[in-house]
Amino acid sequence: MTTQNEKTTAALLHVSAFAKYLIPFAGIVVPLIIWQTKKHQSEYVDANGKSVINFHLSILMYSIVLAIILGIFFLNSIIQVVQIESAGGEVFPVELISTVIIGAIVLGAWTITEFILIILGSVKANEGTVYKYPFTINFIK
Repeated sequence: MTTQNEKTTAALLHVSAFAKYLIPFAGIVVPLIIWQTKKHQSEYVDANGKSVINFHLSILMYSIVLAIILGIFFLNSIIQVVQIESAGGEVFPVELISTVIIGAIVLGAWTITEFILIILGSVKANEGTVYKYPFTINFIK
């Protein structure tokens, strides 16, 4: 049976990922430190730690891919504006503005989804369930 201390530690593992909003990469480093220090004391904490680390490594990988894709669209929009203006034409950068708006919406939805999943994971961990994040690549098994 899982003790309340194990549940609290597991919930803390999930919530500690919010540290990335204070210090870059702390969302992976802080849970990793907690998991490494507590994983030998409890299988439950170990399973939650793996879940958290895998989720945030996956998020990091997906974020890099997303940034590259959005960056390509953004640079393409800037290049088109510069080409039109260098040819002597005046342009209202509709495509550039659209790209920025779409990028902001995607990044906002991405962040909100991540927040919701972290909170859901911490609640489930506190209830005694190992939460498996969706779309997570199992880097650590």
